[in-house]
Formats: sequence, structure tokens, C-alpha cells
Amino acid sequence: MKLYTPGHGIITDTLIMHGLVRIIAANNILHGAVKREGTRYVIEVDNDEITTNVDFLETLYKETILYTQDNTVKSVYKYLSKIDASNINLPYYSNWINYLNKGLEDLDITTFSSPDHKEKLKEGRVKSKKLIALPLPLSFVYGKYFQDNYEVEDKPYSVCLNCYALSTIGLIFGTSIIYNSIGDRKNVNLITLGPSEGMKLIDVLILQRLLEKKPLLFKNDLQILASLLYVLSLGETLYALNEEVEAIIWRLTKQKNFQKANSPAVINVRDLLEKISIIKYYFPKFPKFIDECLINDDDGAIALNDLAFYLIYGSEDGYEIMRKISRIVLKLKCNYDISQLGKAIEKAVDNEI
Repeated sequence: MKLYTPGHGIITDTLIMHGLVRIIAANNILHGAVKREGTRYVIEVDNDEITTNVDFLETLYKETILYTQDNTVKSVYKYLSKIDASNINLPYYSNWINYLNKGLEDLDITTFSSPDHKEKLKEGRVKSKKLIALPLPLSFVYGKYFQDNYEVEDKPYSVCLNCYALSTIGLIFGTSIIYNSIGDRKNVNLITLGPSEGMKLIDVLILQRLLEKKPLLFKNDLQILASLLYVLSLGETLYALNEEVEAIIWRLTKQKNFQKANSPAVINVRDLLEKISIIKYYFPKFPKFIDECLINDDDGAIALNDLAFYLIYGSEDGYEIMRKISRIVLKLKCNYDISQLGKAIEKAVDNEI
């Protein structure tokens, strides 16, 4: 069987790909391949029958029935916490859950066996009573919006219930979410990973093991590169992947009635994964160090973003970055050997193992 993502843009298609892969794996199908074609994906498996009658979808469906905005109850949701964390339009939350509920009731993935799914259903930037507008966390749409009476003033990007449900499933299992909320302002960084060319189905599931964790709420607003470095540093298995991996990162912000979604950044992270692996080899407490010394400090969050930029692009002054980090460690009295960290970063940049 071949399944095709519809062509809704790199963000939505990557989320739909993750949703499809999760359902395929829940059918105990672990052998297959995911191929990237532009901003779309083709998933190929030997099995011709794939059911949506699987345990995790049943649990998710039950949560959509029982959902509530009560903070105590929301904290124990197994899946819906990702939706709550990524949503920057609070009144829309109930609509999102209701659409997901309807989509799960009649979910049909065979509709993706045709590469012209989008054209057949006339999905896209249209207003249609048969289609549903994608919320910003699920879409490639970017720019500035004004929210009036809980509606965004723009012609929406609309899709069918199957696309809506699958992209939400992809958000839950194939996206890492880091957010910050103070007063009427909310900032959300969303990170997903996918093959830049091709990847075994089982390796996409390895990516999901890193991404499916609960959303992370921090006191400070992390920039996208800092968020990426933090998320990738948590993984223990990604360095073993042989294929090229791309991170797709998009950022949402809301203040009062204004919503903004930045254009997604697409970064090949194969080299970054190797560098993180080397840093952790020589400085095993690297993720814990970030947690305790950088994440919750204003200067530390900036230094983390500078370090990420240095590791990805190499155009920053590594010595100056380590001086910044050393000052932060002294200020916070963190009990870490910074000289050891500096040597680990130097070896990573020089690709020494």
C-alpha cells in the first residue's frame, strides 16, 4: 500500500505523515519506508489492510468526549495536553476538540491512497462549509492576524476532517512543544522531525520517541534554535540514524487580540545530532546542565541560543559564548565543570570522538 500526504505545506504534511505512521505502527506494521517528495511524503508498506480501530485512537477519542477546561483535569490528559499547549486562541480550544472528535469517528486513511486527494476535495485557501479551517499550530500559514470576535480576519486554509484529525495526531506524537505564557501573552515553539529524502518506517518511530513527550513549559521565552538544541539533547538514540534528518520549527505568538505565526525554519540536523552526541560523550550531564543553569535564566536562555547557532552554523565566537556561560554558572552557583563542557564543545566542533 502507498499513502500520500496531500500537499498542504511542509508543516501540515509532516504532521499528517507522523499521524499515518503512528496508525500504521499501531497495526503492528514496522517494515516500510517514508520518502520525501518536495514538501510531501509517500509512505509505502507491504500490507494492504490498515485499520484505525487501534487502542491509542480509542483513548484519544474518549478524551475528546470527556474534555474540560478545568486545569486540574487537563493536567492528567494523556494526549490532549499537546493541543492545549500549542493553542494560542483559547476560545478555539473547544472547536478543535469537537472537530477532532468528529474526525476520529469516521477516520479513513484510504483517502490518502491517491496523490490527488487535495484536488479531489478542493482543499486549500477557500471558505467552504464542507471543509474546516486549520488552526495555526497545524498549518503552514504565516503572517500577522487580527482576532475579532474569536475569528481570524483572513481567508482560511481549509481541509477535510481526515486531514484535520491526522495532522492533530501528528502534533501529538510527532511534535515537541516548548511554550511560555505570561498574562495575555503566549509564545509557542513547535518542532517536528522528518526525513529530508527517505527513511525506514521504524526510524520515523524512533523520531517520535523523542517528540511525543509532554509539552514543556518554561519561565523564559526560548528562541527557536535554543529550543531545538534543548529538545535534541534529550534524545539518546537519534545519533544511530543513518539518514538525513530535517527539523521543521515554527513559532506562534499571541498578545491580546493579535496572533502571529512565523515562517517555518527547516534545518538539516544530522550534523547537529553528531555534535550533541560528542558533547554528551565528554560531558554526560549536558541536558541536566541546560535545565539547571540556562533554561530558567534570562541570560542563560540567550547563551543557549548563541550556543545552538554556533553548533549549527559555526559563525559565532565559541570562546565568547563559553565566557557568557561561565559568567552565568558563577552567578547561579551551578556545580558544573565548565572547562569540561568547553572541551566537549571544542571536540564536537572539530568532530573529534
